[in-house]
Amino acid sequence: MKGLKNVCGFDELHKQMISMIIEERNQEMAASIAQKRLDAEMAQARLQEEIEAIEAAGLKISKLHALDLAAREEEELASVEAQMAAESEETVSTLQDLHVDTGLLPSGACLITPSWAGAFSDDDVQDKLTEASVVTSQTYLKGGGCKDYYNWAKGAGSGIAGSGVGRIQSWIDFGFWFRPPTSRFYSIRPCFRLRGYYIVKANDKWYNSKYARVKITTWVNVHQYNWKGWNSETILDLGDDNINVNRRFDVDRHMYTSYLLGGGDWAYIRCTIGLYAYARGSGSYARNDFATGNANYLCVPCCYVY
Repeated sequence: MKGLKNVCGFDELHKQMISMIIEERNQEMAASIAQKRLDAEMAQARLQEEIEAIEAAGLKISKLHALDLAAREEEELASVEAQMAAESEETVSTLQDLHVDTGLLPSGACLITPSWAGAFSDDDVQDKLTEASVVTSQTYLKGGGCKDYYNWAKGAGSGIAGSGVGRIQSWIDFGFWFRPPTSRFYSIRPCFRLRGYYIVKANDKWYNSKYARVKITTWVNVHQYNWKGWNSETILDLGDDNINVNRRFDVDRHMYTSYLLGGGDWAYIRCTIGLYAYARGSGSYARNDFATGNANYLCVPCCYVY
């Protein structure tokens, strides 16, 4: 990543930082899309080899595929999504939205709110097996910035040899500015808030290869003169070849990090939520939904620094 140029004003510093992040993410997403297309081509070639081997053993692939009850699975999925959407209409209790009492924090601790938010995804317009929200990047002058965001992936075909895969990675970035008064290590503790649900569904049989997985991660990095290094936590990771789980996921996670910062110079705190969905084989489905209904959203509403 290119470094920031020497600037005098805060507004210009902010513009350069956001431009740098957007350029980096867009390049990362473009590379991921290209890799997914290559993986799909290679999987299709392996599938043909597997089909030849299976039919050489006397098994007819067309008859095996007929055993899959795709229509029934689609009906079941539609019912589950309707149920989860209905549950998403009722706002989650605000008791879960309480912040840490600033009176318990060390002297000099401060609470800062986001100055910018943006979302990025390797959703491919040529790929019918994935989908994600489209969120416009936005600068917030007075904090805030909760977003409605979802992504999903579905599988296709038998899933044999890694074919019929839908997979998608999305990143929702929130940025904070902090000007440390002195040079020292600072504790940086963002609050990651998620209100939504997930669906993970796969029904693997002896004659196919099906799988589904969802994964949610939180990340923190700080830029002052240079990037200091990522810290991350996995807050949800659920997947299997035989699975049928759909649950609400309403959590607040305060992630602890520490960085050495120089006094008097602005530092940019980057807090990111990662949403990953993977599905292989027809009927397999994975969804992270923090958008549907009145209750669902995600954000990093604040960050404690002390």
